[in-house]
Amino acid sequence: MSTFVQFPDESEDQRLLLKSVLIGENHLPSSAIRMVAWSAALACRDSEVVKQVQFIVGELCKEAKRDMQYAISRMSVTNPYFFSRQFVDIHAGGDLPSLKFRPFADIAVDNEVNYHYACIAVSMVNGGYACFKSHTMSLKALGESDAAIDQAMRITAAVMAARQVHFNSQTLFQH
Repeated sequence: MSTFVQFPDESEDQRLLLKSVLIGENHLPSSAIRMVAWSAALACRDSEVVKQVQFIVGELCKEAKRDMQYAISRMSVTNPYFFSRQFVDIHAGGDLPSLKFRPFADIAVDNEVNYHYACIAVSMVNGGYACFKSHTMSLKALGESDAAIDQAMRITAAVMAARQVHFNSQTLFQH
C-alpha cells in the first residue's frame, strides 16, 4: 500500500489548496482537471505525488494519455530550448521545425484544449516560460476563461507543493 504525501501542520494551507483545486472548484471540466494534475505530477517526477494524484482524480482515458504524452514529450524539448534562447542572440534555429517537430495538426490530438492545459502544467514545472505563455495564449484563443486557466495554474502549484512536502518529509524528518 502506498504512503501518500502526508502534509504536516506547517503545510496545511497547501493540503487545503490541493483539495480545493482538484475537487472543490469547477472552472475546469473534470477531464481538464485530471489532465493538468497528471501532467504536473509526471513532470515533477515523484512517484508518490503521481500515486496521490491518481488516487484523487482517477485514471485518464486512452486518448487523454496519448495527448498528455505528446504534451510532456514536446515540452521536454521546447521548455529548455526556448528558455535558453531568451539569453543568447543567435541567428539560427529558434523554431519548431529546427527541433524536427511535426506540425501540430499532424499529431492529431484528441482534445486540443486539454492538450494545451497539459502543456502549461508541464511548462510551469519545467520553468519553460516562453512555452507557458504561448500555450496560455492558445487557451485564450480557444475561448478558455481566465478563471479556468488560473485553476490550472493553481493545480500545478499545488501538485508542486505536494512534491516539496514529500521531499521535505523524506529528507528532513527521517532522522
